Amino acid sequence: MKIKANCLPAVPPKLALSIIFISSLCCINSWNGSFVFDDSPAILNNPDVSLSALSPSSSSSSSTKTLIKILKNLVKNDFWGNKLTHKQSHRSYRPFTVLTFIFQRWLRGSLNPIDFHIFNLILHTSACMLFYHLLRKLLDKSARHLAFYIATLFAVHPIHCEAVAGIVGRADILCAIFVWLSVLFYSRCIYEKNLIILIKNLLMCILCITYAMLCKEIGITAIGICYAYDLIIVNKKNIYDIILILKKESIKNIIEKNKYKCLVRIVLFITCGLLLAIRFNLMGYSAPSFQPVDNPSSFINNIFMRYINYQYIWSLNLWLLICPQWLSFDWSMGCVPIINSFELRLLPVILLWIIFGVFFIKYFLTKKIYRDTRYVSLGLCMLIIPFLPASNLFFTVGFVLAERTLYLPSAGYCFIVVMGLQKLSRRFYRSRMPLIMYTVLVITWFTRSWVRSDQWKNEHSLFRSGLSVCPLNAKVHYNVAKNAADSGNMTLAEAEYLEALRLNPQYAQAMNNLGNLLNNQKRYQEAKDLLKKAVGLQPDFAAAWMNLGIVLAALKQFEESKRCYETSLSHRRHCPDCHYNLGLLYLEQKNYTRALEAWTETLRQDTKHRRAWINTIRILDDMGKQEKALREGEKATKLLPDDATIRLNIANILGKLERFEKAEAEFKRAAALEPTNPTIFTNLGVLYHRWNKLDKAKEMYTKALEINPNAQSAKNNMKKLENLIRKKNLKGL
Repeated sequence: MKIKANCLPAVPPKLALSIIFISSLCCINSWNGSFVFDDSPAILNNPDVSLSALSPSSSSSSSTKTLIKILKNLVKNDFWGNKLTHKQSHRSYRPFTVLTFIFQRWLRGSLNPIDFHIFNLILHTSACMLFYHLLRKLLDKSARHLAFYIATLFAVHPIHCEAVAGIVGRADILCAIFVWLSVLFYSRCIYEKNLIILIKNLLMCILCITYAMLCKEIGITAIGICYAYDLIIVNKKNIYDIILILKKESIKNIIEKNKYKCLVRIVLFITCGLLLAIRFNLMGYSAPSFQPVDNPSSFINNIFMRYINYQYIWSLNLWLLICPQWLSFDWSMGCVPIINSFELRLLPVILLWIIFGVFFIKYFLTKKIYRDTRYVSLGLCMLIIPFLPASNLFFTVGFVLAERTLYLPSAGYCFIVVMGLQKLSRRFYRSRMPLIMYTVLVITWFTRSWVRSDQWKNEHSLFRSGLSVCPLNAKVHYNVAKNAADSGNMTLAEAEYLEALRLNPQYAQAMNNLGNLLNNQKRYQEAKDLLKKAVGLQPDFAAAWMNLGIVLAALKQFEESKRCYETSLSHRRHCPDCHYNLGLLYLEQKNYTRALEAWTETLRQDTKHRRAWINTIRILDDMGKQEKALREGEKATKLLPDDATIRLNIANILGKLERFEKAEAEFKRAAALEPTNPTIFTNLGVLYHRWNKLDKAKEMYTKALEINPNAQSAKNNMKKLENLIRKKNLKGL
């Protein structure tokens, strides 16, 4: 390693790549994590991802049909599996990212979070390596050694933890990879003299920009980065130079002097317009609608104060890049209080504009353009341009601050930091202090990333970490409550839901979940009041309408319950659970035909809805339609071969029809699936009882009582059996 007096020491490429590789593993703690936070709606509950449940060994015809359906859905659905034109859609169109989720599910045959986390780690490492390669192409020979320092700093930045450790952050990593590929191809294109090779590189550049945009919307900003690179690095110009050139020459003369290069720029500009037009067309030319809780600043009526709040959020984003100590999975709902008047929080806004004003004047309006000036200018462009879609300047976004959106802009920030250190090393050429500062920064950020990625392993640690950063964020308390409820800690769940509602009294989702919790505790009136308030605040809240219907059914208010289910379905037609609960309502009213119709619709929408299958089989049996029940049972076992309850119901019907051998086989299959279920052995005992195999019946009742000594049905049947055996013995005497 040769140390020059006037710059940071050069590192051989092979050693540089090894260090970058090791540095990129700072988030490796998350490799065995679970699905957390947004992973659930984007992957676990995404109908497009669940379509890929067929294993690679499935028949070719079924695989082809599934593939066609997946491709159709990818074109018309958003990132979360909803129709892109639906009024509740966030309009996030990322089909290539979803395709990676689908492929992984198809390849494994199930959703294994470890696979997804490992793939994210591989992608981050690849992104770091590619960024290093890109920098070596963009920088001059004399500055090429800086690529190592920039790429290493990028690899360890803690702001990346959400993108790497959170699986949905894959969209940002993939987008960054294709953005950098597009800049690489543009670099080749702009220097190429052979027209055919130039066209090939241009097409590859356009293709990569398209892929980047299909991974995440900010991919379109690759065009802006290409233009910035072209202007600043290739042509060594800035805004001041452009103004002078336009004063001296006409646009026509400029184009004639650089025909091919101008053609490349024009084609790229047209591509940008076409991609945006296609994107808006897919959205139905309508913007997404958000709630005030998602992005409170966007709902401020005073336009001046609205933009002041936007600028304060920009300063927070910059601070997270500078000092990524306070990181949270969510920054909405009071985490960043709104600025309503002149206060101290305006100082960061003033400081932000002073910093960018100085940078703009020094690096964009200067007459003399030095090499370092150009690199800092490019770094600023790489920082600002990818951040623009998240800035609220062009359209409202559905978040206050999202750390994963800084994955791509952080590359520009790392570029600027290293250029600053390079300048310091030149000024203090006899001191190793700049290199020591850099080393300390890398180690500090690596350690912070290591700790933060560990917090992303499960929802309990993730949500708890959010409380320390955003204690006033109602959504953080909501998620802590939801996690506590899933873990069975109902006391903590209720307390946290109440705290969320105290912080945000109009939080409809918290009311809905707390209403569910109270309903499970049979506190029906309290649940009813909460759910009524939730649908009053959000009339199109389909889940709350359904849950209100469940509570009203428990209170025997059947007509009101039915109206609630119908209202829920009017807002969300595809809801198998709502149809299922409507079927339960009809069952309660002894309207078996309507109950069957409701469950048929449930199974049409979700072929693996086990409760609907179980109830369908049972009700057909109760209606005396045993043969039809068996046919439905056969369908169910093909779809859910490992469900013991379905097999138990089939076995009971076969027993009633005195098909003892078939019934016995089904009971044994059910027992093999659930060997600790006393009901299976009790019912098998009843079968042997009817079949007059009394010894075997006694054996099964005994086994059921061994599993559960308090199983009343097994006790009663054992007494009957013992009485029967006693009578037979007396007759024999």
